[in-house]
Amino acid sequence: MADEAESRAAFGPIAGGTIMAPDVDAVAASYVDYLGYRISHRGKVTDAMATAWRTPGQTGSAYVVMGPESGEPQWIRLIQGQEVPGYKPMTTYGWHSLELCVSDVDAIPPRLTGSPFEIIGPPRNLGMSTTIRAMQVQGAAKEVLYLTQTNAGPDRAHLPNAKTFIDRIFIVVLGSPSFSKSRGFYEQYFDVEAGMSGETRIGVLNRAFGFDPETKHHIGTIKMAGQCLIEIDDYPSQAGPRPTSPECLPPGVSMCSFRVGSLDDVAVPFLAAPVVIAEPPYNGAQVAVAQGVAGELIELIQS
Repeated sequence: MADEAESRAAFGPIAGGTIMAPDVDAVAASYVDYLGYRISHRGKVTDAMATAWRTPGQTGSAYVVMGPESGEPQWIRLIQGQEVPGYKPMTTYGWHSLELCVSDVDAIPPRLTGSPFEIIGPPRNLGMSTTIRAMQVQGAAKEVLYLTQTNAGPDRAHLPNAKTFIDRIFIVVLGSPSFSKSRGFYEQYFDVEAGMSGETRIGVLNRAFGFDPETKHHIGTIKMAGQCLIEIDDYPSQAGPRPTSPECLPPGVSMCSFRVGSLDDVAVPFLAAPVVIAEPPYNGAQVAVAQGVAGELIELIQS
């Protein structure tokens, strides 16, 4: 077992999440005005980025990088992209949500009045927990955000506490055609630890598919460095691949990025050869992209 662990690449923490936006400036303004995020960089997708992602259609697209007021390093990147006909959030395979830790989830709904953020799940305790409380919103780019108050204590050392009203990404959420195959993929290639696994009601998923509100789905988590996790939701048979414009990134939450110790240690095939990217948020790091069981784009940034 020790040899097996040593053969897997060091993985985590989450570096950031990428969202495709029909109007980058308008969507960025909503994060600044209502979530307290701060813009750290504006730029255009370079040839090196588009090559790593294998999306030549994105070359020259405007993008914005933002981060929480706390200064935590996890970023959200918005990239300009046209709306994709037929795309409905929470109904297709791939990354479907970014989960941010917050200090007071019950104080959020009044602050979103008049905002582009639609509340699709009001604040409630998660399962039987009395210390984890969350809500869900959908933004103008059809992105879904989970806003979660953890109140993490000694028994939940793998979860962070928010340092500001709305803080950093700490979980990225994946919709998969096979929970077991997706979790097995990450456990095979990366040095991660299996977290919880079980059946639970997912209100936003049931609403998206028109299911009975009490329908339960199998979910589980994978723990990684930096108090970060991947949540894998076992999607129903009614789900399917995400419609995507040719040579472009998928709509919604299109890609999630992770720190790795060394790309040389990653055995999973890359979409293209690793490249060094000078521009933020990479700042000279070597970057490569892999694809998971659910078709999700996994951007790996060498630490």
